[in-house]
Amino acid sequence: MKKSTTGSKRPLIVAHRGANTEAPENTRSAFDAALEYPVDGIEFDVRTTREGIPVIHHDKTLSRITGSRRKIESCFFNELSDSDWGSWFSKKFSNERILTFEKTIDLYCRRTRLFVEIKTDEEYSLSETSRILTLKVLEIIKKKVPHKYAGSVYILCFNPKLLEFAYNKAQAYKYVFNLSGAFLNQASYPSYVNGLCLPIGNLSGSFMDKAKTGGHSVLTYSCNTSEQADKALSLGANVIMTDKPGWLCDYIKK
Repeated sequence: MKKSTTGSKRPLIVAHRGANTEAPENTRSAFDAALEYPVDGIEFDVRTTREGIPVIHHDKTLSRITGSRRKIESCFFNELSDSDWGSWFSKKFSNERILTFEKTIDLYCRRTRLFVEIKTDEEYSLSETSRILTLKVLEIIKKKVPHKYAGSVYILCFNPKLLEFAYNKAQAYKYVFNLSGAFLNQASYPSYVNGLCLPIGNLSGSFMDKAKTGGHSVLTYSCNTSEQADKALSLGANVIMTDKPGWLCDYIKK
């Protein structure tokens, strides 16, 4: 049984997609900006290119980046790497380029905790594309992350089948079930799940009690106001994700 740390110490502060109010989300600039503050980790999203290269991006399509409705998984990496990944946010970031998952691991695995959300478009099934992406993510982590940092890697997903698949392949990492819809109201959760992640609007005392009973840590997002932060702190969330890591670090310190 995993030991719950609910309410026993200061929560971890995690930059959601980096410091994404200061720089374009899920980019090196956003991650570097986040690490200027005393955060405990960075969270980011992983998708796959057409040839199977894991890259850092949240959305299914290129709409936010180029205006195109093409899916990331239909694009070859060289098509993506030639694009400007920062101007949508600010012209100041016009030289921003897409990060591969492997490069992200190289840059940050020794510097902070990594909360890796594997993006899949299925809720209750697991496609071959998602299986391959998951295996490649695990392969890169095993290859690139030194053993002493393995405990600082968290694998997140909204699809429990993907989490179970990943856990059965590699049990050295922490697995976090992102909850939505009917999953929020389950009576219990799988024993291999270390953490349960849910929006701050859905966090409640009764949910915290259920998680504690099951031995699960609780992660919540995105806490960007004093009301949201106060709620997460008062209920004893173990991990608080924020789009404004500088503000939240300062708020909790005060």
